[in-house]
Amino acid sequence: MYVKKASRIANLTDARYFAAQGVHYLGFCLEEGSAHFIEPSAMRAIREWVEGPRIVGEFERASAAVVRESAAFFGLDAVEVGYWEALSELAGLEVLLRLSGLSRPEEVAFVWEQAQSYAAYLVVELSREGAWAATQDTGRAAAWRQLCAQVPLLLDAPLPARMMVGLLEAVQPAGFAVSGSAEERPGVKSFEEVDALFDALNT
Repeated sequence: MYVKKASRIANLTDARYFAAQGVHYLGFCLEEGSAHFIEPSAMRAIREWVEGPRIVGEFERASAAVVRESAAFFGLDAVEVGYWEALSELAGLEVLLRLSGLSRPEEVAFVWEQAQSYAAYLVVELSREGAWAATQDTGRAAAWRQLCAQVPLLLDAPLPARMMVGLLEAVQPAGFAVSGSAEERPGVKSFEEVDALFDALNT
């Protein structure tokens, strides 16, 4: 069974949907200035309506001190950060490390060597091109699969459901991450594409 994370949650509709799908982590961006920032009062209101997932505070470049303070203040189950140089300052917290801009398994492996004492998972963002190469290039797929056998990766890629399932089957990561999105109107939105992903993985 894959570990599943829903990121950048900004409305109750998404939160309840992903909780019902059994995601393990539900992430809220708590870094002011970020395009995905959610007001803390809104995050608190949303989390009261969902049960099951671990609540993750998502930060991009906030200092370790700010992350620690937020984790304590909001009672977070885990935090996600976008840097690995100061992870030792987050020791004692459950940390997910998000990596973007890396396209080669050896680059990810290098970061894991530095981060493995402090990070529970690496959330690796792949571009559409990088994800396609990982499924279509035999050598690249084998390299990713070997890495995933050794490192707890959650893959995040902008792919339609069928291609995402193909990527997961090709490289066998620990899990995957998907993102929330805006509602069409309050309380209403379509989950057609992500439904297809979860349905395919549950069959």
